[in-house]
Amino acid sequence: MTAHRSIYNDNGISVAQLSAAVPSVFAQQPFSGVSPRYGFVPTIDVVEDLRASGFKVVQAGQTLTRVAGKRDFTRHVLRFRPDFAPTVAGSHPEVVLMNSHDGSSGFKLWAGLFRMVCANGLIVCTSTMGAVSVPHRSNAVEAVRSRSFDFLSRVDNLSETVARYESRHMTDEEAFSFAEIGAQIRWGSERPAGLNARDLLMARRFEDARQNLWTVLNTIQENLTRGGVNLTRANRRSSTRGMRSVQDDTRMNVRLWAAADEFMSGSVVDVEAVEVA
Repeated sequence: MTAHRSIYNDNGISVAQLSAAVPSVFAQQPFSGVSPRYGFVPTIDVVEDLRASGFKVVQAGQTLTRVAGKRDFTRHVLRFRPDFAPTVAGSHPEVVLMNSHDGSSGFKLWAGLFRMVCANGLIVCTSTMGAVSVPHRSNAVEAVRSRSFDFLSRVDNLSETVARYESRHMTDEEAFSFAEIGAQIRWGSERPAGLNARDLLMARRFEDARQNLWTVLNTIQENLTRGGVNLTRANRRSSTRGMRSVQDDTRMNVRLWAAADEFMSGSVVDVEAVEVA
């Protein structure tokens, strides 16, 4: 699993803080190994454009690398929060942006929700609010801005989705089944020995004790992201690790929401079919 660094500030991350923690955002040319056909668009141009449009960066992370000279070009993820958007079920609407300057990723955007009660950053993936890819072309900055405002224009739809999730009570069997899906999304064939998926349903606060699709989704997401879930092993005590990869964290969040959306619609959950990056 690829390591990464990240920072978070609810009041907004300054340019100086961003530069120190996520230098790949500030690249002014692509990594030397990319194809000559690669179109270069600096992420910092997008950051400055969205900041001028009323968005602030509240979270940022980038992949670490051992390849000499590649540190300033790796994949990075930023969460932008507009000060002007209404909250959704106690959550801040956000725009999640992924990019790289080493050819591993183009611009990709998702709608996001930051749940204040637990400081969880969710990524929305529904049939009407899926990922949007923006090619590295001369109009990329304008396209990212346009797509960001398009996401925010559909906040009412997102509120309706959350309300439907909150109204969908889950039986113990359904909640366990969804936890198993979460474990499959997170670990696949590398599931930790001694993991009981029911432990992913252990709420960390009273507000999440209700067993509906919204609270179950948030509880599983938090436990998968932060780790610390006990593993039952005969010879020693241990627990799961938190997410340590920008790409893996994004993939897990997108697929977990997609699984909830398919569960709500009664469809067969096929998380592998969800495109991430």
